[in-house]
Amino acid sequence: MVNLEEFRLGAFKVPFACGDELPECCFRCVYLQPEESPVCYCDAPFYYFCAYHWSDKLTHTEPPCLEEQQP
Repeated sequence: MVNLEEFRLGAFKVPFACGDELPECCFRCVYLQPEESPVCYCDAPFYYFCAYHWSDKLTHTEPPCLEEQQP
């Protein structure tokens, strides 16, 4: 199970094959980014990562996962 807080902090990437473990709100988010691993020679070398905490992000849109937490 994906720890959403750690994922949002960029602590780890989620393989495409495990993308169904991400909440649905991630797939509506501008910060969900795909990346190809340059060192993986497996069948699915692609990963999802969250770019919300990047210092040079181009937008300041609040991610859907945080909007859903607000009362």
